[in-house]
Amino acid sequence: MQAQLIYTTLASANSPLALDLVAMLALAAVVATIFARFKLEVIPGYLIAGMLLGPGVLNVVKDPENIESISGLAIVLLMFGIGLHLDLSTIRRGMVPILLVGAVSTLAFTGIAFGILTAAGMAAPIAMLIAMATSMSSTAVLVRILFHRREVRAAHGRVGLGIAIVQDLWAVIVLALVPPLADWAGVQIPGAAQQSSWFDELPAWLEFITRGLIGVGGIVVMFTAGKFLLPRILLRVAKVGSGELMLVLSGAIAIGAGLATGVLGFSPEMGAFLAGFLLAATPFRHQLSGQLAPMRDILMAIFFTAVGLQLRPAEVVADWWIVLLCVAGVMGFKLFLIGGSSWAAGMTAPMAGLTAFYLANSGEFTLVVLGAAEPTGMLSDRLLSDTIAVVVISLIISPLLVGPAHQWCEKLRALPLAPWIRSAALRDPAPGEKSDAHTPRRHVIVAGFGPVGRALADRLAVNQVPVTVIELNPQTVQRQSGLGRPIVYGDVTNPDVLESAGIHEADAIVLTIPDDDATLRACRTIRGLVPDIFIAARTNYLSGSFKAQQMGADHVTVEEVVTAQAMEREVMTKLEQHRVRRAEHKNSNGSH
Repeated sequence: MQAQLIYTTLASANSPLALDLVAMLALAAVVATIFARFKLEVIPGYLIAGMLLGPGVLNVVKDPENIESISGLAIVLLMFGIGLHLDLSTIRRGMVPILLVGAVSTLAFTGIAFGILTAAGMAAPIAMLIAMATSMSSTAVLVRILFHRREVRAAHGRVGLGIAIVQDLWAVIVLALVPPLADWAGVQIPGAAQQSSWFDELPAWLEFITRGLIGVGGIVVMFTAGKFLLPRILLRVAKVGSGELMLVLSGAIAIGAGLATGVLGFSPEMGAFLAGFLLAATPFRHQLSGQLAPMRDILMAIFFTAVGLQLRPAEVVADWWIVLLCVAGVMGFKLFLIGGSSWAAGMTAPMAGLTAFYLANSGEFTLVVLGAAEPTGMLSDRLLSDTIAVVVISLIISPLLVGPAHQWCEKLRALPLAPWIRSAALRDPAPGEKSDAHTPRRHVIVAGFGPVGRALADRLAVNQVPVTVIELNPQTVQRQSGLGRPIVYGDVTNPDVLESAGIHEADAIVLTIPDDDATLRACRTIRGLVPDIFIAARTNYLSGSFKAQQMGADHVTVEEVVTAQAMEREVMTKLEQHRVRRAEHKNSNGSH
């Protein structure tokens, strides 16, 4: 029924939704391709595509409300995906100071921005909303840069990811505070009248605090219930052996959590993020993330293009000096606060500076918060357009500063460490000492833990070669994980699963799965992720060997060839033994 409805909608030549979606996706693809060609981030490309389609330029999408429902679903799945990517294990070393740096720098920026905006004459609730929204940097840009430069394990990589985790969790609180901020501003989220009546007798400031406390309490309840229920439910589904069922279930969990928080009077985005965050603690996180990626990417393009529809170039140009001043203020204060707090927590000055440069922008969560607040009417069209312009410009500028930042920050090496910190948890290696992020290490990934994969993994372990296993059988994953073996649940053709297994740090990957089609897809995916890794593959037939090599395999073991060779040796040995026994038997009979 649902598929028929979608088909009918899109097939109708008079459907405004169909025409708008075609225009949005087509132009978003063109602009994002141009941005990627110049090594720029695609999110600003989507936003600019939306601006071009909006009423200020081409006026193709005349009524943004046509895509409101799809955009809402997009942001729910986007938040769910971001929650799935949260990995506290990356900041296990030095977790307390890293989280402290994230909290201090984010709250300090919020306080400073709030003070400046209110001093400039902005209403307090609106100033608080914008200050909290712009305090969050882009997690997507940070992760992409760190993986591209292979700096995830570097000091600034670990601290940057830790700050991003704090800001992502901060975004959940900010989303929960949108309704009370709207009430404080004297406006109301459509459909939220019943919830707001619970607090009619409270003063505005007390209502703001009360709703915040209820939001935190709701987070705790959802976290506690989900922590114990979700892993057990997913494990039962995974035992059936159907990846499609897990995908459907995860989508239901994301949307269901969003609906639950919506009923409670909070944003659906907050519930979806919490659901993703809870699933991030299960062994199924990487497989789910990879399965959701294609749909999430399309919906993300729709969402950010829809946000770009709010950009009004004429007004941005008229306010150009204000926009550029705000960009300089956002990036300048983040450089100072993140860099200063990182240094104060024990980082060296160069690493603290790099951490600040990597997080000096505003990001996707800023747009999510603005999108959640837009229906309330708190933000005027002009203010919303200018704020989005600040985000777009900062997202374009910050990646361009990464390369020069390494040279600039190296000049800070003469600055001393913070004298009150003795722990070396956040420090980079001393001069002349190799960083852990760049130290060559022998590491092999074995995909498949059947008889072949198990024998190979055991042999490598005997030779003291670190091995990480990728396996789709949840019972095997659970059993081997309990024995202390590094093992990841998922499909080896899934890029998220490969990255979680450490594909960027591995010397080699061995594909032992008895599926030629999956092996070919895995070779293509692996070679695209890491061009210089050694790939050993297993195929059933000789023809598959040539295809695997074309897809990037360095060595291919052909089962029919190996079986023929093994059978030849074994048969010849048995025949010789049989001939000897037969000759001995004849000699024995002759002697009698």
